[in-house]
Amino acid sequence: MLRSSYDVVIVGTDLPGLIFGALAAKKGYRVLVLGHGGRDNVYEVDGHRFVRRPNLLWGFADSTPIREAFRELALAPEMRNLPRPLTPTCSVILPDARVEVTHMKGVLEDEISREFPGRLEAFRDFTRRIAEVEPAVEPVLKDCPVVPPGGFREYFAWRRYRKAVAPLLADGGADALAPLGDDPSLAAFFASPVAAMSGITDPRRHPLPFVRLANHLLRGLYFVEWGLDALKALFLDRIRNNSGDVRPGDHVDMVVVRHGRIREVEVRARDEAIGVGMMVAATDLGQLLDQIPVESAKRRYRQRVAKVEPSHWMVTLNVGARRSLIPEGMAQTAFVVGNPHRPLEGGNLLIVQSDPAMEPADSLDAERTAVAVSGLLPATRFTGKPAELEAFSNELLAGLRGLMPFVDQHMTAISNAAIGTNPKNGEPAVDPAGLVPIYPDALDRGLDLVTWPVRTGYKNLLFLGDAACGALGFEGAFVSAFMGSAILKKTIRIKVSSQQ
Repeated sequence: MLRSSYDVVIVGTDLPGLIFGALAAKKGYRVLVLGHGGRDNVYEVDGHRFVRRPNLLWGFADSTPIREAFRELALAPEMRNLPRPLTPTCSVILPDARVEVTHMKGVLEDEISREFPGRLEAFRDFTRRIAEVEPAVEPVLKDCPVVPPGGFREYFAWRRYRKAVAPLLADGGADALAPLGDDPSLAAFFASPVAAMSGITDPRRHPLPFVRLANHLLRGLYFVEWGLDALKALFLDRIRNNSGDVRPGDHVDMVVVRHGRIREVEVRARDEAIGVGMMVAATDLGQLLDQIPVESAKRRYRQRVAKVEPSHWMVTLNVGARRSLIPEGMAQTAFVVGNPHRPLEGGNLLIVQSDPAMEPADSLDAERTAVAVSGLLPATRFTGKPAELEAFSNELLAGLRGLMPFVDQHMTAISNAAIGTNPKNGEPAVDPAGLVPIYPDALDRGLDLVTWPVRTGYKNLLFLGDAACGALGFEGAFVSAFMGSAILKKTIRIKVSSQQ
């Protein structure tokens, strides 16, 4: 029974889709969000607030896509009051060096001079180079052209922007850190945070996103109370406030397709079908495509989607402990490298955050804390078995012991965010919400910005799940949302009088 119809139906609650939904609702489109099993980033175990992924946030002061999204949504007060620069930004810990990163140039240079004797000029030269080339990236991110291009106008826009950023595009032999020469430790100082911030395996082979993220790092990471969850709630509120509907408990049971277009979605456990103008997958795309009946599905497109597999999974192990575990003066976020000569994966690169849920100061427990340690698990080591995740937990915990030697004596709770419990038999089971996909490369003809195209094989289906953030990580969520907005504007036209 068709009960209602919407211009935009968003399935899932991944950040790019919610930003897109808020922008669409503000422009007058009728928007519906179906939670479809979306999960908060923060969860509780034994009174500790743990996270499914690290809260790594940047760009609030200097990213055009982020500023424009907040401006269009009339969130200027939130932009001023919500994000606060972290001081220090983070720590980068190497076997023979420990640097407290700060946006204050003189202080950071003193740190580099002390920890990398004789390499200050190389550091200055490199930071000057990436600052000088970044303006070539700004016009691309200001306009957020749809890539890969899907028509003549998009193709000519892509060609124009490609010419502007050609020196920064990967050519097979690119290495963003080549100017540093043969210095693995100084290279790891830049590469380890950027690898954690990006959504691709080795961002140094893609100079455009590497330059962008390295400059963000030097300008500073941010603290936002409750992190990603607070930002999602902000965009959901904007959807509601602009006459949109949000139904977090509803799942899509079937997607009805006719003539290559999504026409309806049927809601699980309800005698209800919802008409669709534009559908947005803000969740795992493959799982949503499986809701299309076989007789109307595009099987070749489904096969292509199935072939796009991550090279790594970011997995987070959470430890609840007495607060005395945290070393005095330690930055809230630390990037720990075991061996600069080896690939930054597995236990060789740890992202360690204390109080990772980013609770407000008045909510912090004076006696207890949580520490999240995240690493990049190679896909070759994970075949979908909980035991493989448990083995990686041991690897992450061993790395944490090297940073905090007394973790076992202080520990009161432990949880791998990617391991849940099978409700049928009580046995450990893989929890996909705790697996963050990392892809091997940026997409061809995607200006090294995206790992998945926003446009899909269906005429009115967009993909704006977390994987659409691409090589720019958090900032990429806003870039992809604006790409989706450009496609929506061309696909569904609304009367000017109805726009807000």
